[in-house]
Amino acid sequence: MKNTDSQRIKVLHLSRWYPNRYDPMPGLFIQRHAEAVSKYCDVGVVYVHAVEYEEQTQRFELQLEELNRVPTARVYYKNPCKNLPLIGKLIKVYRFYKANKIGIRAIKTELERIDLIHVHILTRLGVIALYNRLFRNVPYVISEHWSRYLPLTNEFRGGFRKWVTRIVVKHASAVTTVTQNLANAMQNHGLKNSNYQVLANVVTDDFLKFPKNKNPEDIKTTFIHVSCFEDKSKNISGLLHVILSLSKKRNDFIFKLVGDGMDFEFLKQYALDLGLDSKTIEFTGLLEGKELVNQMATADLMVVFSNYENFPVVINESFALGIPVIATAVGGIPEFVNNDNGRLLEAGNQIELENLLHNYLDGKLQFDSRTIMKKARQQFSPDEIAKELFNLYLKALN
Repeated sequence: MKNTDSQRIKVLHLSRWYPNRYDPMPGLFIQRHAEAVSKYCDVGVVYVHAVEYEEQTQRFELQLEELNRVPTARVYYKNPCKNLPLIGKLIKVYRFYKANKIGIRAIKTELERIDLIHVHILTRLGVIALYNRLFRNVPYVISEHWSRYLPLTNEFRGGFRKWVTRIVVKHASAVTTVTQNLANAMQNHGLKNSNYQVLANVVTDDFLKFPKNKNPEDIKTTFIHVSCFEDKSKNISGLLHVILSLSKKRNDFIFKLVGDGMDFEFLKQYALDLGLDSKTIEFTGLLEGKELVNQMATADLMVVFSNYENFPVVINESFALGIPVIATAVGGIPEFVNNDNGRLLEAGNQIELENLLHNYLDGKLQFDSRTIMKKARQQFSPDEIAKELFNLYLKALN
């Protein structure tokens, strides 16, 4: 597994979210960044995951494997007993950093050295990068993906956390965010750095090489929604009310809801309670890879009805398939969705969404799928994003 090319830059990615044995979905966009840039430099990933006290016998379990040219160390560590509330928190923090140390040692062996650290999601991992910057002269860059800085969520709290985060951000060689909106929100919290950059999420080759697959014989228009089924942010319950109202007036569409998550069973039952049937709505459950691409490629229109959002990668993926997007104007979505590739609407406005869907079904809203596809495949391809990221690394090292 060891890489012997000593001339290439060696980059350690520390990620707070990453696909793992318990959930294959979190941090998929981080995995895609790491795999994309591995074309230009040697990359290793460390991810640690706390496991409930009853579910794991070992304090630390290292899982080391190579995924698409990227050595990946996942370290599962045992949560302390819940009967120790105060000391338990201290033990958990200690085990978090110990687990990262185990993973970093394994990846350093694979890469032979570490020239640069790329931190995904603050704050605790940033402390590790800051230590290496101050005491080992290893520069670091930060990619922040968390919506907690946005005014609507207001989840970035705590005086000590803010103080530490400001120091970590200040000493980074660069900070990337998926949207300018998130960068602005971070700076409004006093997280200052002279080198903020917007770096889009990667669309994988599965989407880039797949043609739009709408069957011309399909009588009904297919609307689709893809998410992690967390209703507080995604507002799928509100979307269900729109689907119900629309279905009482016409039957020339079907709505597919793709994904899984904490509110999946509740929302599925909620749809039944509203009286929505399989002729109108379909819950596919979790789909990944080519299964997801196959399902999305049959759609005519993507709908994102979030109450708050950063910028969901499903929008990039829809564009890459030539699918227009109707989405709420929250977070960084307005930076990418416009009248050429979709429509924006007010968050929570069910009447406005229903009217837009009516207009699409009536042919009053039309889009050029080929133009949408062409632009997205240039903008979000792995090679394009990898070049941007690699140039960022070179500047950080110089």
